[in-house]
Amino acid sequence: MIIFDKITKHYGSHKALDNVSFSIRPREFVILVGPSGAGKTTLIKLLLCEEKPTFGSITIDGKDIHLLQEKYIPYYRRQIGVVFQDFKLLPSQTVEENVAFAMQVSGKPDSEINKEVAKILELVGLKDKAHNFPRELSGGEIQRVAIARALVFRPQFLIADEPTGNLDPANAWEITKLLLKINSLGTTVLLATHNRDIVNSINKRVINMEDGRIVKDRRKGKYDYK
Repeated sequence: MIIFDKITKHYGSHKALDNVSFSIRPREFVILVGPSGAGKTTLIKLLLCEEKPTFGSITIDGKDIHLLQEKYIPYYRRQIGVVFQDFKLLPSQTVEENVAFAMQVSGKPDSEINKEVAKILELVGLKDKAHNFPRELSGGEIQRVAIARALVFRPQFLIADEPTGNLDPANAWEITKLLLKINSLGTTVLLATHNRDIVNSINKRVINMEDGRIVKDRRKGKYDYK
């Protein structure tokens, strides 16, 4: 369970988040929508402990994540998978190497890495692209690599921040179906997006933000801001 309790975040005189409270249940699929500057990115940074709230708390399984000692934050972040719009892949490494990289940095043995990477690449439909480089892939395939990399530590929670922003409609829908599949396998998903068609098609919970506040929170919502 993830609980935002009266979260306010100031940047100088600017209030990026204003008394935000909501919770995300285990295995839930939640879509975060709102115009630029609504507070979505700040909210994600708080979840990743890249920023701290000015007021309020965020608890995950009953623990306030912003009370973690600095040395434990990297371990906490491994429990959360993150997918960005700009992919952040290493161009000189293959698909397989890109996905394995985080596990290598954490000191996992090669036998475990090879086994886990093979499973994840099969899950995201890239088993036959393991030895290709990013330049040899389509935009949709590159985003699948980014998702695979986010899944290597088997996180219980996946954040997808505008993952379809650089994709054409067909590839955007394929990535969305993959996120739904990951959710169906037990992973909690938070999707931040501006894609109206996707939001209106998948019939999931939608949290609408404006000016740092939650203005709507519907269990089966639609994309309803201009």
